[in-house]
Amino acid sequence: MTDVTSRIPGLRPLELARSQRLDKPRFNPVSLLLLSPTILLLAALFVLPIGYAIYLGFTNLQLIGPHSVNYSFTGYQNVGVLLSDGVFFRSVWLTLIFVVGSGAVGTTLLGLVCAIAMQNCIPAIRLVVSGLAIVAWTLPPTTIAIIWYAASTTGGIVPMMLAHPGYDLLYDQAMLIVSIANSWSLAGLAMIMFSAALKNIPTDIDEAAMLENASSWQRLMRLTVPLLKPTILTSALLMTLLSFGNFTLIYLMTAGGPSNDTNILPVYSYLQGFQFHRLGYAALLGNTIVILSALIGAFFVFIAKNRR
Repeated sequence: MTDVTSRIPGLRPLELARSQRLDKPRFNPVSLLLLSPTILLLAALFVLPIGYAIYLGFTNLQLIGPHSVNYSFTGYQNVGVLLSDGVFFRSVWLTLIFVVGSGAVGTTLLGLVCAIAMQNCIPAIRLVVSGLAIVAWTLPPTTIAIIWYAASTTGGIVPMMLAHPGYDLLYDQAMLIVSIANSWSLAGLAMIMFSAALKNIPTDIDEAAMLENASSWQRLMRLTVPLLKPTILTSALLMTLLSFGNFTLIYLMTAGGPSNDTNILPVYSYLQGFQFHRLGYAALLGNTIVILSALIGAFFVFIAKNRR
């Protein structure tokens, strides 16, 4: 085989071997044998359940009734119902508001503010606030739902602080309250992430900016925040995925109401499957949740690549 390097006079075999690329990807068949337990585990716990859920989304499976056992493949019938379902499209919009508004934006911003505020705080106060944030994060969703339900309904502490103790804030502003509760429950995790990232920022950069008479706001916006961009993107993606799975909080506080104001996709899928007994349609809604979460995750990865 002719090669450019072979036509160079005086090039010895050792130099020819060194001139060839050694970082080319190589495939070793033995690696498949070593990876086979992991491949089988992923297939059993992830690929097969997802494939079965996709199949159920195209059937007439019911929780109870004639099609609870003898169900059949119905093609695109459920898809046609989905495309004509006005509640579904509103549920998609509410899901985006909840997971992006309270998860990606609200929780990340709250965790960032708390971490920056605690950076130069008195150690005793920093320890107490950090402990309370971690406790809020580790509380079960049931406890969080009870706390915020009691605080935002008639006679709760929030209406009393607004000087309207008889005002049912949860009923009137349901999505706002459940979003605040979600951000409050996840802010501890975001604060831990940002606190660790702030410790990795070199102090000499901030000291150099102080020597240039840069204000605290200028140092924050032009130095700290740009250096925290990787952590911000990671936190936004993680909080979005965690908010997708925060079904218990909304279901216990509002059950998707009032008037479907908090009926996000996980709640709507549960209601369709276990209240209206339409398991096939509920499976299709679950598949939609997977697709939507994948699209949001791909969007964050796209932003991260462009940033690099």
